[in-house]
Amino acid sequence: MTAVACLRVAVDAEKTGLKPAVLGPLVAKFSGIYLEGKWQWPRQFAPLTHYSFLLTDPRADELDVQELARLGDDLQIKLFGEGDDEAGKVGLLLFEGSAEAVQAFAALDDAAVSAALLDPSLLPPGGRLSRIEATEREPADKPPEARRPVGPIWVTQQAALEDMAEAAAKRTMPPLDGVQGIYFTLRSVFVGDVVSSTPGDLRTHLSLVEGDDHMPADPQAFDADCVAVAARMLAGPGPHSMLYLPICYSNMVRASQRAAYEEMLATLPRDAKGQLAAAVYDVPRDPAFTALATIRASLLKYVTNIDLRTQDPGFEVEKLAPNAVTSVTLVLPSGDQRARLAVLRRFAERLGLYRKKQIWAAVTNVRNRVELEACIAAHVPFVTGPGVCRLQTAPVGGRMQPPEALPLLAA
Repeated sequence: MTAVACLRVAVDAEKTGLKPAVLGPLVAKFSGIYLEGKWQWPRQFAPLTHYSFLLTDPRADELDVQELARLGDDLQIKLFGEGDDEAGKVGLLLFEGSAEAVQAFAALDDAAVSAALLDPSLLPPGGRLSRIEATEREPADKPPEARRPVGPIWVTQQAALEDMAEAAAKRTMPPLDGVQGIYFTLRSVFVGDVVSSTPGDLRTHLSLVEGDDHMPADPQAFDADCVAVAARMLAGPGPHSMLYLPICYSNMVRASQRAAYEEMLATLPRDAKGQLAAAVYDVPRDPAFTALATIRASLLKYVTNIDLRTQDPGFEVEKLAPNAVTSVTLVLPSGDQRARLAVLRRFAERLGLYRKKQIWAAVTNVRNRVELEACIAAHVPFVTGPGVCRLQTAPVGGRMQPPEALPLLAA
């Protein structure tokens, strides 16, 4: 069953000091950025107004309230700052039900919604209205005597819903396997795919190209699952584009775990080596020469290309030998747009060093069009991330796509 809901944002407009014509687009912008980064495929969202969004999740019968509660916190900080005396000025309402009921609720004006909070019988039939808070999720149709006093319903700034997290962890769902395309900006074409695999009991998919929130808690298990996904894809009909396999640097520097990785990689077809690459993540700013040489010798038995992923825009590529690896990828950090673009600019200033070493430069965790256009303007050759390609069920390498048509959504 697909969960369908209307998310409605309530803001104490008088305390923002902003005119409605300014506040509405700001709420829509900040909410859209949050949902774009967190509410990802196979889940979908669509703006209905500046203050409301249609949300769907085909893998659940109710929505992930914990993530939505964080949206309230995020909006609170962006509109009012982080002071405790400013808390409680942003609220969220969630109406879940049939598609028809959700559309009817989305069409209600503020006065009608306020009246429905006092009298749930005024809600469209076939749905349920809830307030989203970090400590509980209280249905609006709860008996009046059992509810808190009715008024503005604000998001609290406390811990998220533990009972709902436990319930989510107990669900048994099939794993979510997929890939995300690597885009070559100089030719407007996807040239390969980064493999991903997410256990079915996780609420947020795992991915090397979407920042810390999507990184695995158990790297070795994640890497092994991705190798299995790649093996299944290679077993299908060709031709095959380059598949990048996640490989944890911290594991590969340990002899015992490196042996386990080699055993794992040896399960891949030998004749597919030309279509395989290693995306080595968790790489320090200045990897030891001996460690990198050992890792390289191990991986090149099974893959053709090696990519090093770093969060440091000043990664010391000048210390690498020419062609020591195929590429180095900068992972853009968490934070606001300005800080992320500043990191991107620092990395772009060093592109000449990469060319001298004959090592390709790349940027990942590109989240939106502003960052994509900044990469293109800076002549970054390769880009990945949710602003470039969302999670796909099949490889997209080889597909031409003009930059204005990105991100590539689910095929």
